[in-house]
Amino acid sequence: MGSIANHAYSRYTYRAFFTRNLKLFNTNMKTLLFSFAGLSVKDKSAKEAIKYFNRAGAQVIAQDVDTKIKRTSGIAYREMTLTFADSQVVTIRIKESGDIFQVLVNKKLVPIKNQDDHVQAIAEIVGLLEAGRGKFQNKLALALAKIPAGIRTSAPRMEVVLDQKITALTEAIAAINEVIALARAA
Repeated sequence: MGSIANHAYSRYTYRAFFTRNLKLFNTNMKTLLFSFAGLSVKDKSAKEAIKYFNRAGAQVIAQDVDTKIKRTSGIAYREMTLTFADSQVVTIRIKESGDIFQVLVNKKLVPIKNQDDHVQAIAEIVGLLEAGRGKFQNKLALALAKIPAGIRTSAPRMEVVLDQKITALTEAIAAINEVIALARAA
């Protein structure tokens, strides 16, 4: 067969050769969970990922797998989006090799140490979700509590009215103290 460098192999032939002889190149193969070609909502690997997330304590309530292959920085990937019970969203970008390319937690890109060991990567993602849960919930609460610009509150007017009541009461107290002082003097 000769060496790969001496022949002009097509992309398919090179990929087939590499996958057949993967043990020659990488003897410490880690746990791979995703298959790039068959990745879908009903795929076994997606169901396994959800099972691992649930075991780690992050309940997945919705999942979506994008059917389109996207490219960034010359790397082809597919996206799997998971929505959790606390409204946090994780988007996992999976390369053609089945490794995790990037992870977005609540639309923010976060680094993952174990990109090729998916069980450890899921544990790492769950840790990030738990660490950022309080901040995310506060952000949601602020987003819900914003008052539209057209609505005005009566707080500034009430402050003026309360200040006027305070001055009126202090004047009344001063007047009563004068009456008491005159009554004691007489």
